Amino acid sequence: VFLLGDAAHVHSPVGGQGMNTGIGDAVNLAWKLEAVLRDGAPDALLDTYETERIRFARRLVASTDKAFAFVNRRGSLASEVRTHIVPNLFPVLFRKRAVRRVAFRVVSQTGIQYRGSALSEGTAHGIHGGDRLPWLMRQDNYGVLQSMDWQIHCYGEASKDLTEWCSRSSIPLHVFSPAGAIHRGTICLIRPDGHIGWIDNRAATDELTRYVHQWRIA
Repeated sequence: VFLLGDAAHVHSPVGGQGMNTGIGDAVNLAWKLEAVLRDGAPDALLDTYETERIRFARRLVASTDKAFAFVNRRGSLASEVRTHIVPNLFPVLFRKRAVRRVAFRVVSQTGIQYRGSALSEGTAHGIHGGDRLPWLMRQDNYGVLQSMDWQIHCYGEASKDLTEWCSRSSIPLHVFSPAGAIHRGTICLIRPDGHIGWIDNRAATDELTRYVHQWRIA
């Protein structure tokens, strides 16, 4: 039995966090169910659903939801926070770019990562397996994610070995120029949900082969 959305966690409606979390649950579970039922992936893939999703749900309930529950309580302290402290403090804080960036990452949930998952392997220049793929604005490396399938991203020139490996494995290869946080030579195996499954800064096709065989990626 798998629980997701409001069946698993109920949130304050402020900020749409319950909706966003439920959608994230559904996407995470859907591609894994398809992989196991249609493509013969191991049942262990389904075990990663709870591991990956429950941590954020618990953190949301323990932080954002409790804060909004307190502000909406009856009583003089809650009333003071609601009518004086929040209206005066928040405008000052949100003038700072760093605060706005943190708030955006929290509310949009683009900061969610799955580094502790059994599906997450490797690191390259501070980017880890399980991280959300960094977006490159001028190249739009997110456009190809619409296929919602496994794919290889190579940043810099793709080696002959990597090109041939992708052809043999029937996994699409997309080549981009290194930019921002992604350095030259970085190779990422991207999951259907846009998170990095495997990452390295070497053309280690033997490690890719092991990973693909372990999870029976079709």
